[in-house]
Amino acid sequence: MTALLLIAKLSLVALSMLVATWASRRFGHRIGGLVAGFPIIMAPLIGLLLIDLSAQRVADICLATIGNLTACVAHIVTMAWLVSRFNWWQSLLGATLVFFTVSGLNWALPVPGGVLVALGLLSGLVAPRLMPDGLPATGGVPIPPIEFALRLVAAVGVTAWVMLMAGDAPAFASAMLLTYPINGSILPAFTRALYGAGQTRSLLKGFARGMRGLTLFLLATGFALPVLGAGLGYTAGVGCAAAYAIWLWRAGLRQNDVA
Repeated sequence: MTALLLIAKLSLVALSMLVATWASRRFGHRIGGLVAGFPIIMAPLIGLLLIDLSAQRVADICLATIGNLTACVAHIVTMAWLVSRFNWWQSLLGATLVFFTVSGLNWALPVPGGVLVALGLLSGLVAPRLMPDGLPATGGVPIPPIEFALRLVAAVGVTAWVMLMAGDAPAFASAMLLTYPINGSILPAFTRALYGAGQTRSLLKGFARGMRGLTLFLLATGFALPVLGAGLGYTAGVGCAAAYAIWLWRAGLRQNDVA
């Protein structure tokens, strides 16, 4: 199953990068970030875990992942503020340091799991409000094929490195590595380097809004699996994320700024 999960995650990261890049080319960086924040990677991985693990065990994983969303939110919020003053690698380095600091505190401090879950939910909901505004939506971005290829190589390469490192790391370090926001790092790094700080802020704010879909999926799945079982519980989680996506679309986010 470990090899299957590695192959699955690499394939899903590639798919997520493909869909997010298409969305940026069609609608702009803001919508590309929004798509990247959704559980395109997480939802199929949770489905794979249900093949070998009990519904209760997978539910615990979902809730533990919510508990570390505070670190993911800290990462993208920090990067959104840093890109206005620093270049792409300096901003990424600062955001990564903040991620591992917050994630490490989550593990080191004697905080009850329920409190961590509550903080993760709260951070996921308020994240877009903590970010500076980006540029107004201007439509699609002509992302050339070479840039897409480089994005893909970077995302898959970082994912492979993270998963291989996680396999040999202690449990707490492994958990931190596996929740590192890869799309929330690769996409803004390329956007900052090639399109400027304003577009990067737009992308990250969209990403934060999309992460609400991830939060809903994890929350619904985590609570539904022990009650409804694997099939219906997983369906409930996917349904909540899909309902949120439909609500966003009907709210007209293609025309209105993400807030």
